[in-house]
Amino acid sequence: MSFALDDRRRHTDTIDAMTANSKATFSSDIIGVLQNILAHSQVIIPDLETQYPISNTNYSAFKLDYQNISAIVTERQQQLDAVSHEISRLKTVTDSINHIHQQLVAKKDKIAQSMNSHKRLVSALWRLPAEVLSQIFSHCLPIGLQFGLRLSPAPKAVPMLLTRICRRWREVAVDMPSLWHRLSVGEDWQRAAFCYEAWLKRSRGRPLSLELQCHENNWTELRSLLQPYINQVSSLSLNFKRNDLQPEVMISDFLALEELTISLDCSNPEAAVIQSISQPPCTLRSLTVNGVFFDTEYASTFNPAWAHLTNIEIDLDEPSTFPQLLRLCPSLSSLMIYTSFNSMEVLEPFTHTQLRSLRIVSNDVYDNDTDRLNLLDTLSLPNLRVLEAHCVLSWPHEEFKAFLTRSKCPLENLTFGLVSITDEQRAEYVALIPSLRALVMS
Repeated sequence: MSFALDDRRRHTDTIDAMTANSKATFSSDIIGVLQNILAHSQVIIPDLETQYPISNTNYSAFKLDYQNISAIVTERQQQLDAVSHEISRLKTVTDSINHIHQQLVAKKDKIAQSMNSHKRLVSALWRLPAEVLSQIFSHCLPIGLQFGLRLSPAPKAVPMLLTRICRRWREVAVDMPSLWHRLSVGEDWQRAAFCYEAWLKRSRGRPLSLELQCHENNWTELRSLLQPYINQVSSLSLNFKRNDLQPEVMISDFLALEELTISLDCSNPEAAVIQSISQPPCTLRSLTVNGVFFDTEYASTFNPAWAHLTNIEIDLDEPSTFPQLLRLCPSLSSLMIYTSFNSMEVLEPFTHTQLRSLRIVSNDVYDNDTDRLNLLDTLSLPNLRVLEAHCVLSWPHEEFKAFLTRSKCPLENLTFGLVSITDEQRAEYVALIPSLRALVMS
């Protein structure tokens, strides 16, 4: 096996000389020489047939010349050594060419990078003022932020992605506190503690909206992370998981807190969770509690800060606690309650002058004529603007008309969801409420 005899030595010497000088400038002339050599080079497979039939294993049928066979073996060994040497030399050349190829690819990348960098200098996008880029970055945020969504430090999501495009974009994004004041801290936050700390620093004193996963085994460390920023937290969502020991989260330490959401995936709330909502700071105005029932026992421990609440969404243990909740929160303007109407207890008369929006959702599954909505029987809400009732299987038509007459409220929006209302009843409500703008049946 060899190159064509007349070119073999010349081609090999030429390739060796070029690869030995691979650190020199690799011009198109050298590439052309290589292409020409490869085009005129070929491997010739020699004729290795002999008088001895190799494929026939019945050697006894032939007269063997051992001296001649030994000479053939010696020649084949020389040929094998020569081919092995050529393969080794060719591999060396191939490795050198591959190395040169890698250098050329790196050179190409650097040239392209330099070209693109200079193109940016004349691009309108890269000449935009920082103020305009800031507006563009703001519109890159998820639309879910309008509904309380918090962001996580995912590298391929906004705002982290904006810091990975180029140096100028990073400088502009990092200098925008509005990109960094909403944060969701996951269960495994310790693995990326540096990212969370850097995120919080970039908020630069702006009010923070945080979502935390609370566990007994991580709250101490989590509190250490939040401590330098605790007086910035204006909105806080705490998620407590089922079967976990609930840490004692002192909500009263968040001195700037205005909105609090607590979600407990458990039917029997721990005392630590009740403590969290019973002693809020006086700055708190909005409270949403899922998985914890408001009842008389818990209410007795609540501090006077509840008097400042203006918005509540909560589960009621039983309808009789409804007036107690209203008494506890005289400043309340919006209330959403979830409850079951399984009690016929007569409620004491009560008037709440500030409540403007009331949403009632029944947890009743079966229609029972003995269980009906009696929350409005003795209640007066003279400032009510919005009333919604959902899943109330037995609607108290006459009692509701009495409530409207007693309250004399300027009701504007009335919504019934999965509530059985006849056309005649609907007409009565329209006639009874001159201020009504919308009556929705869903």
